[in-house]
Amino acid sequence: MKHSKMPSLSELNEALEYNEVLTQIAAFASFSRSEDKILHSLPKDSLYEIQEALNRCKQAAAFLQAGGDLSMGGISDITQAVKAAAKGVTLDGSDLMAVAMFLAACRDIKKTFSETEDRYPILTELAMTIDECSRLFEKIMDQIDLSGAIKEDASAKLRSLYRKNTQLRADLAAKGKAFVTRNADSLMENMTTTIQGRMSVLLKASDKYKFRGMVHGSSSSGQAFYVEPAEFVELNNEIQSNRMEIEEEKKQILRELSRMVKSNANAILSDLETVSVIDVAFAKAKWMLAHDGCIPSIHPSCRSIQMEHAIHPLLEQSKAVPNTYELDENQKVLMMSGPNMGGKTVTLKTIGLFVVLSHAGFPLSAHKVKIPQFEGMYFDIGDNQSIENNLSTFSAHAARLAKITQAADDKTFVLLDEIGNGTDPLEGACLAQAVLEDLNAKGSRVVASTHYDEVKAYGKSDPSILVSSVEFDPETLKPTYRYLPGISGASYAFDIAESFPFEPSILQRARALKQSNQSEVQKQLSQLEKEQLKAQKKQERFDALIKDAHELQKKAAHEKEVLEKKKKRLDEEYEARLSAELDARKEEARKILKKIRKMNGAMNHEQIEAMAQIDQLRPDQKQEKRSVDESLKPGDYVHVEILDGHGEVVSVKKKEAVVLVNGKKITVSKDQLTRMKRPKVEKSIKAHKDRTFEAFPLELNLIGMRVEEAMRSLDHYLDQAVVHRIKNVRIIHGMGTGALRNAVWDDLKRRNSVLKYTSGGPGDGGLGATLVELK
Repeated sequence: MKHSKMPSLSELNEALEYNEVLTQIAAFASFSRSEDKILHSLPKDSLYEIQEALNRCKQAAAFLQAGGDLSMGGISDITQAVKAAAKGVTLDGSDLMAVAMFLAACRDIKKTFSETEDRYPILTELAMTIDECSRLFEKIMDQIDLSGAIKEDASAKLRSLYRKNTQLRADLAAKGKAFVTRNADSLMENMTTTIQGRMSVLLKASDKYKFRGMVHGSSSSGQAFYVEPAEFVELNNEIQSNRMEIEEEKKQILRELSRMVKSNANAILSDLETVSVIDVAFAKAKWMLAHDGCIPSIHPSCRSIQMEHAIHPLLEQSKAVPNTYELDENQKVLMMSGPNMGGKTVTLKTIGLFVVLSHAGFPLSAHKVKIPQFEGMYFDIGDNQSIENNLSTFSAHAARLAKITQAADDKTFVLLDEIGNGTDPLEGACLAQAVLEDLNAKGSRVVASTHYDEVKAYGKSDPSILVSSVEFDPETLKPTYRYLPGISGASYAFDIAESFPFEPSILQRARALKQSNQSEVQKQLSQLEKEQLKAQKKQERFDALIKDAHELQKKAAHEKEVLEKKKKRLDEEYEARLSAELDARKEEARKILKKIRKMNGAMNHEQIEAMAQIDQLRPDQKQEKRSVDESLKPGDYVHVEILDGHGEVVSVKKKEAVVLVNGKKITVSKDQLTRMKRPKVEKSIKAHKDRTFEAFPLELNLIGMRVEEAMRSLDHYLDQAVVHRIKNVRIIHGMGTGALRNAVWDDLKRRNSVLKYTSGGPGDGGLGATLVELK
């Protein structure tokens, strides 16, 4: 038979406070049976069993994170009741209702996982093995109420007996009422009473035999007697008999239900085991999520240890300092050094506890854990002094070390706190080194702590040993609990002693003695520790600066992204508003032009120009970039894209050109012009006209002109209008920005020849034209 090298529950509780952690996890369980399973969990040497437990927990966590809800309300451990029924014991109503509530939970669990589409195969497979015992469940629910009492209609016979009981009581009540009415003079109270379940009356002492029947007792004064008159006896007897039949029927119902429980006992006990396994998985998952934990990864062939962002679960999670502990494939020993109360023991217990919990199938309070599979675990931590065996602290320590070295191999995990402590320092250091050499040679994975400089020096010289420490602040004389891999820790004994009221001369002498007694190796080690600490501080400052720089870079990038998104949103909003406004204006213009078309056809050029002006107001980003013919010159004939017309180039500027279209000069962008052949115009024979009598135009179109050019044209036109004695003219300036219209009105205001002027009506160009009346 294989001897287990795994520790017992008591050993784990003593070394690692294991029971306190299990109690913390068990608090998430739904009922006592799964709580008990958690509280008695031990590390296993079967990787299959470990992995099954971890996989169940992993799927339970995934179920919860996906918003799943597994109801186990009302469930309880019914093991004792079911085993009693299996032995032929009749269960009472409360036990039977507990069985029904358990079966109801079983039904809900099975239904829940039957609807998950095999996303949680291990839990689903477990749930599908549940026997709902539907007939037993329905029978109990039909006959027992939630309080555990038998329902009055639990059976046809019981229902009939209760109806009969109701009738008998009604008959007796009527008889009692009639008796009280007839014999009020003989009664001490005008009411009936009940003695031992039988209706009676309280008669005067002188009349106690007047109505025959049975005397059940007397009042304390002896002046009155409780009497059951003869006429009550028969009905009282019937009621008593009926009550006995009811109780017998109830017992029969309980016996029958208990027999059904007995016939389903094996299925129910199997369900209990299945449900408790599922509940344990969910308790672990809830604890893991509450601690921001993870499922450990255990590998039989891997020899490295990795624990990232590890926090001891008994520490306050929001305040505890997370650490990362690592040993690579070639490192077998993690050696911790540093002052007392510096956090070494917490580090040792965290690592040891994680190894034990993972092998017991539990999640861990870390972000990532990867460890080898161990088949044996040994712990020597704390004061192992034994009064019973008359062992001193060192003797108990030595006995424990001897046992560990005898049993250890390459599948063993060993945790040693203050190895070699409790005896002569030199001998203790030598023993510690010898034990570590032995365990190292056997391939065991060892986590140990020591104060001895000799042991630290040995660790520094062996590449398979990682010497580390927990940071201690010499200024505050308090630990920071930050794990420092590769850096050994000083004891700070004298620094700590300075915080107490020692005479300065004593501490000076102590330092001098240490200096004189230290070997050259110890002095070099001490100096190395100081240099390592300085290097660590510089590295931390450098890392902090790099981190700050990265944070600033990330912040700047984020702010840039936010601003770009905001700009893009504002641009889109502005463009949408502008487009909507322009569309509205264009629609309004179309309506105006529709009216114009119904008027004189000679106004087509006004329609074209108005449409062109509206189109030019559209945002540039919506238009495709067009090529520009830079060789255009006055006299060239061109097609005007925006007007869908053609004409002759009159003049060319930097980005614009003035084109004569249909007899009107229009300024347009050069990218709207495309060179074309001048169309042939058939000559027609015209009658000679005397220019003196040529009709004077009654309107002036200023659209496309700059303000200065427009004012010159307006001045010339109005002078000619006065010469031709024209009374009413129309000045077309368009709506645009309003600058040209304002300039026209300012000019008209100053002219003596102008009688009045006003904006055009709907048929006269609206706000895009001004009607002028001359004197």
